[in-house]
Amino acid sequence: MRWFRRKSAGRPLTVDPARQEALVADIRRRFGGHVQAGFREQAGALAGLLTDDDGLAVAGRVVHETAERAHTDLQRHGADRHNYRALFQRTGLRYQLTDQPPGWHPFVHLPAALAAIDADVKRAMVLTDPNWLLMHTLELLDLTVSGWEFARIPVTADAADLVTRLIGAATRMRLTEDEPPALPSGIREVMRSNRAFDVHDRSGAVLGVINVGAETRRLFLI
Repeated sequence: MRWFRRKSAGRPLTVDPARQEALVADIRRRFGGHVQAGFREQAGALAGLLTDDDGLAVAGRVVHETAERAHTDLQRHGADRHNYRALFQRTGLRYQLTDQPPGWHPFVHLPAALAAIDADVKRAMVLTDPNWLLMHTLELLDLTVSGWEFARIPVTADAADLVTRLIGAATRMRLTEDEPPALPSGIREVMRSNRAFDVHDRSGAVLGVINVGAETRRLFLI
């Protein structure tokens, strides 16, 4: 596999680990499933707090820690983190990011982090390991879509929005390199699919459809 080369930040980094820890505590307290506001509204407000270097570093941490928790949860099932699709297809396992213990909310903190990264992707990738940031983003996409397809996990509007964010951020990351690294096998299988999923609201009514295979082919094959 070809790896990203770490690029210049363009301007000096301004990071403060203590401020980052304070920001982590603050956004966990002020945002998440325990807050009355809707997930999309919260994610939009939170993304605006993650625009400086410390915020982008925290955004990368949200992506990394969410992916690592999922991998830890699924290791006992023999998961290959490069191809969660194979695990779900073989076992019909019902696992989704909302099954993780309290911490980062997958429909609040994670989409906000992805929005911040997407808005300043080159700088975000300098603030962390760019290879793992891309890989973890693709892992979360593979995991989420595999649950829809093989475990019949309902496709909610919040989940569909998250997948759109994952695809967008991964696309931006790949476009930072002239020759981006090869896509993991699970994602390549997703791209070969042409299945459209109905997107439901909380009452179960169909809001529209999402075709992840078509969307990833359109963006990842640029």
